[in-house]
Amino acid sequence: MRIGINCGHTATGPGSGAVGILNESLETRAVGYALMEKLRGLGHTVIDCTNDLASSVSSNLSQITALANAQKLDAFYSIHFNAGGGRGSEVYTMGGEDVLNTARILESLSQLGFPNRGIKEGANLYVIRRTAAPAALIEVCFVDNEEDASLYQRLGPEQIADAICRGITGTNPEEKEELTMTQYQELKAAIDALTQKVQELNTPMIYNYIDENMPEWARASVKKMVDKGILKGDENGLGLTESDLRHIVWNDRAGLYD
Repeated sequence: MRIGINCGHTATGPGSGAVGILNESLETRAVGYALMEKLRGLGHTVIDCTNDLASSVSSNLSQITALANAQKLDAFYSIHFNAGGGRGSEVYTMGGEDVLNTARILESLSQLGFPNRGIKEGANLYVIRRTAAPAALIEVCFVDNEEDASLYQRLGPEQIADAICRGITGTNPEEKEELTMTQYQELKAAIDALTQKVQELNTPMIYNYIDENMPEWARASVKKMVDKGILKGDENGLGLTESDLRHIVWNDRAGLYD
């Protein structure tokens, strides 16, 4: 999958996040960048859609969506932390629908101890409304709630990123997906072909006289040279490479052996 990840808000200045016991802008980046690496480790293409500095909130939001819309994404996730009196995790999507495995993300976070506040209508949110790809905004927890902040600090951003990654993909970040038999056979065929090519480059075919390994396209020209005494071998044969054969055929067609 091609997944866009946005670490919400700017890092500083206009558009920076909420500040309480936790600093939203700092923690969105701690979780977001850990999440990007975990998704890449599972083989996904990840686009960083983070904007660190903007002149205004609207500029920050427009730059985020511009980054997301600059390429075709299968999914877009914006990482945030909540504030304003409450506790737990929630997700915003268009129409409040369970898209992009958002219910599974919330369940994964709830297993860490954050109350599940559910999936909510996000049509009024800029990044949900303006991002071309299906989008979800994840509120990890509340920066101004002591229980949330304490739990987050005990877990650390890596475990939060693990939980979100597990929710998105259904796979633990430390686990690698096993290849199917078809994938294994395709990979093996590609490796075998590459190995053969390397062997050919390292040990080129040596062609001798008019024997079975002489390509049909070169046979007549080589025979003409041998018959005319222009080409002579030794006890090891002619010792011709494919480059030699092409040179001989080119000269023969140019009439140099007539």
